[in-house]
Amino acid sequence: MKILGVLLVVFVFFSRVTEASPQAESSVTHVASNDGISIAVECAGTGPNLLIVHGGIGDRSRWKPLFPLFAPHFTVCAMDRRGHGESGDSSEYTLQKGAEDVEAVVNSRPGPVFVLGHSIGGVNALEAAFLTDRISKLVLYEPPLQDRSHSAVATKMESMIRAGEHEQALVTFLQEIVMISPTELAATKARPSWPARVAGIGKQIREIRAFEEYRFDPKRMTNLKAPTLLLTGSKTASPDLKRAIDALMITLPNRSLFVFEGQEHNAMDTVPQQFAEVATKFLLDTKSKAD
Repeated sequence: MKILGVLLVVFVFFSRVTEASPQAESSVTHVASNDGISIAVECAGTGPNLLIVHGGIGDRSRWKPLFPLFAPHFTVCAMDRRGHGESGDSSEYTLQKGAEDVEAVVNSRPGPVFVLGHSIGGVNALEAAFLTDRISKLVLYEPPLQDRSHSAVATKMESMIRAGEHEQALVTFLQEIVMISPTELAATKARPSWPARVAGIGKQIREIRAFEEYRFDPKRMTNLKAPTLLLTGSKTASPDLKRAIDALMITLPNRSLFVFEGQEHNAMDTVPQQFAEVATKFLLDTKSKAD
């Protein structure tokens, strides 16, 4: 009987832990973008809406390890950008289409939405804020707004992919465009998400070329009222990413900056607890509201 009692106590304890962890379960839905492309969205937790937009490689699974950190505070949703994960695709890609995809997901959620975007996902999130008034706050992690032309690198990557060298194409992207350090590259390769990123590297090339058509307009940025937190790593080597942060600090009327000391372009992977705490503090701060 004593053993049975102990087992009962253990069962009740773990049942309560599970019930207290809304992030333990998630559900996937699909939202139609403006052109009918189906965008996959995975959500967990309860509370204010937080939409996360992933960067150039991989898909929404990149953010699943952070769900347990965000779900106690938000209804956290991570979307697959078009051509990635379970989302549909179109014959061509433009940054405008990427922004419209974010807009569609935001408008599908009840109430206002916080949006966190990483790298090109940050550009999509920023541009979506000009398409819908439902985005109440933005968190942008090193969006590449003022990239130099990387057409030559894209052409090199295409040649590698045709030769079956998908992994080398991804390494080339990370070394020559993102400019991550050898240490960070080794750590990135060791993560479970590496095979999926290698498999999706072909989509990155058209996104690199899409930036050839993008023009950053400083005057336009002064019209964005949504409070925005800019994130960057102190060890980020890319001058393009650093210039983008500087430009947004100058032009956005309602912005703040947080620097992850000792980090590069992937702080969500290397210091996830700190990353989530910084974003959560900003998003739930009632003092940082739109003017």
